[in-house]
This record gives sequence, C-alpha cells and structure tokens, in this order.
Amino acid sequence: MENKKNLKCPYCNSINVIKYSQYKNKQIYLCNKCRKKYTYYKFKNETYKSNFINVAISYYNLGNTVNETVKLINKNYDIKVSKSSVYSWIKEYSKICNFSMIRKNIIKYYKNKTEIIESKIFKHNNKYNFSYHLPKLDILCKNFIPLKKFITKIKDECPNTFFNKKNQSSKLNLNIKPRKEGRFNRVCRIANFSLEGCLSNDKRQNILENFMLINDRYTIACEVPVWFWEKYFNLGVSGHIGIVQIRKGNIYIIEYKPGASEKNNKNISSQLFLHTTGLSLRTKIPLTKFRCAWFDENNYYEFNPNDLNFSFKFRNKLYFRKI
Repeated sequence: MENKKNLKCPYCNSINVIKYSQYKNKQIYLCNKCRKKYTYYKFKNETYKSNFINVAISYYNLGNTVNETVKLINKNYDIKVSKSSVYSWIKEYSKICNFSMIRKNIIKYYKNKTEIIESKIFKHNNKYNFSYHLPKLDILCKNFIPLKKFITKIKDECPNTFFNKKNQSSKLNLNIKPRKEGRFNRVCRIANFSLEGCLSNDKRQNILENFMLINDRYTIACEVPVWFWEKYFNLGVSGHIGIVQIRKGNIYIIEYKPGASEKNNKNISSQLFLHTTGLSLRTKIPLTKFRCAWFDENNYYEFNPNDLNFSFKFRNKLYFRKI
C-alpha cells in the first residue's frame, strides 16, 4: 500500500488522492480537490517531480541566477525548492543538458534574457511555434552565415500562402531506402528526461523541442518553415523542420517520431529529405553539409541525404533521380 505522505498532491497539498490510470508503466494519480493529474518519478537523491527539475534547469539556462530560478519555481509552482537542490540538479544533469558548457560566455554577452529566444506562431494548417536561439546562432553559424540570415528573417519573409495542404511535404512520398544508422544516444536521453512528466501526447513534441532549444548546446531552431518549387516536376513542397542542430561541422535536420523503430522508414526519410532539400535551396548551402535524423526515447536513426538514390511516381510516370 502506498504511503499517505507519498500520495500528497504537489499542487494543493491535499491527501485526498486516488489512482487514476496507468500510462507507460507509470501510475497516474488524480487529486479530488484541485482535479489535477500527476505522477511521481524517482530521481537520484530527489523527491521533486521531474517537471519541476526540467523547468528549473530551463530557467537557469535562460540566464537566471540560481536565486532567481528558486524564486521563479516557488512562485509559479507554489512549492518550496531550495538553492542547494537547484545547484544539485544543474550539476547532476549537466551531461544531458550540455548547454551549461557555453552558458557562461553567452550570459556574459547577452545580459538581456528576453533577447535569447525569438519566436513566432505560424498558422499553416496547424499551429507551429517557430523559435530560434539567437546566441547559439551567432556561435554555431559562423561557417553557415546564409542559414543564420534565413532563420532570423523568416518571421517577416515566410510566404504563408505557399503553406497549404496541396504543397505539404507529406503529399509527396519518395521511394527512399537510406542506409540508416540506429543507436541510443544523448538525444534519446534528452527525450527521456524532458518528457518524463508529460502525460499529454499532444504536448510532447512541443515540450521536447522547447527543452532542447534552451538546454542543448547544438540545437539552434525549432519548427522552421521551408518551401521550394521543383521546376523539373512543376511541383511545390512546403513543411516545418522540427529541430535544426549544428554539430560536427554539419547541419542536422531532426524530427521527433515516437515509436521510431516501428515507423515507416520510407515516409520519414522522404519527409526529412524534402525538408533538407528545401533548406538547402533556400540557403544555397550544398546538400553535402546536411544530415537527416529521427528519434524517440529509445532509438536514433541518421542518414546522409547526399548519398540517396530515389524514385517516385508523379502524374503516372516513374521518375528516378540521383541528387
């Protein structure tokens, strides 16, 4: 039987709590007083819910001091978090949230915290929260200046009329057979860590992307709109890139796909290739400098778009191209 103390609601401190349901082997509880759902996760030497830890690390990496982070957590979540707890979280998860490696230099030159993250919501069939990390753009895009210019200008120059159901990248499926490399890596660990306390499937992608933008040193932008017109086929393609990273001297186009090992590899590869092609055309950066990847909490797959042979059927004709 669960300890009454462990069943205490973290929102209103009520002990009138009942079991609600099971989610991915995690027990969910429902508070009868405030009607909020929650679950408890066991972190090393911690008694706090995982989302408090995630938010605390994000507050800190957005430029707040530890004291400011403690005040924000205690105010916004109506709990008492100690300064020593925040210090221990930052240290314990520094390998996952590796933005800490460059935080000191960034905070030194970007003292105005409101300048760190720029964002805009695009209504392209669905709502897309386009956002980018300005300091990381400055640091990581030194060899990719056209990419930086494209991302910083997209808020004002994106042709919204081009983004319709007819031009969606998912409408054009290429018969791609990439040589993908599958493995469990740090991106999977970030997904596990940032989504630990998320019970809503609709919010998972947005939470993960925001967390990576703030806490991952290589992630520079999320939900980046791309579009292009293929004159050879008289065909338009548009879409949004989930995550853009710069690492190992390449630009990584990444998508979070729950159940990645079970997904249709051809459809995912096709979407990634088209998005990468669009960004390559928009920035005039050669395809050789791009890598494509998709992942979830357990798997990470990657391929080089420049190595692809593919075919697809368009207007009842079979086309084959080497890009």
